[in-house]
Order: sequence, then C-alpha cells, then structure tokens
Amino acid sequence: MKAAIVYATKYGCTKKCAEMLKTYLNGEADILSAKSDKISLAQYDTVFIGGSVYMGKIQKEITHFCKRNLKQLLHKKIGLFACCYTPKDTEGFFETLFPLELLHHASYVTSVGGKMDYDKMNFLYRKLFQSLKKIDGFNEGFIEPEINAEEIKKLAELANMN
Repeated sequence: MKAAIVYATKYGCTKKCAEMLKTYLNGEADILSAKSDKISLAQYDTVFIGGSVYMGKIQKEITHFCKRNLKQLLHKKIGLFACCYTPKDTEGFFETLFPLELLHHASYVTSVGGKMDYDKMNFLYRKLFQSLKKIDGFNEGFIEPEINAEEIKKLAELANMN
C-alpha cells in the first residue's frame, strides 16, 4: 500500500495533522502540498485530502486539486479530512467543502479538530478572536480547540485495512 496525503494549510495545523496521519499508516506515505501543480497520483493506492476551514470554506488549493484530479481520485481509496471545530456529523457541512462525487466515493470523511495558533494569525483574525473572548457569555462555553488524534487514527484505519 502506498498513500498520498495531500493538504493545504494556512497556519500549519493541517500539515501537523498530515504528519500525524502518516505516523499511523502501516505502508509508505508521501505528504504533498496541494499548492503543487505537479502531483501525480498514478503511484498511489490511497489518497487522503485535507485542508483547514475558514469562514465556512476550505482552501482554494484543495478545491482546485479535487476538481483537477477528480476522475483519477474516483479510482482510488479516498479519505477526506477538515481541520476545523465543526463536528463531523454536522449535516451538510462537508458538502460545502468537497465535490459531491468525491464525498460519496470516500471511505471516510471527518473533522480532525484544530489548534488556534494566535502567534501565526494575521492581525484581523487575532483581533476577531480577542473581541469574541470579551463578549459576555462567550468564554463560558468556549473550549480551546485541539487536534483530535482519535479521528486521525480512524482515518488511517481505512488504509491499514488492506
């Protein structure tokens, strides 16, 4: 089994998740940036695709990669993941991130959580989160997000089964 883990990241969390995923895989795996136009999928049996979600959208590099390679991807074992705080069972959420054909073909689709790296955020995002934390009642239910290693392990299981 040979796997490709194709990712796009804004602040580095998705790359960290891709690296974690690779450690859970039994076979050989390559971590590839979706920003590259030179990705060849011919040598891979399994392809994992992941990106972070901001304002309800996944990175355009992931969207372009999926569209550009859709026909090939439909002949591979597929796992899809999003780095975000939206639970994986939120109805209709993943349909806004990935092409429907690919979603229906995927063996496993999940949200792997995330991590807020305030130091890497641009000024506007940092100010937005600082403002939110000042709103009465916001901090009562707010839990600092974390990467969900269990979901990443479940994602790896789809490749490890064969």
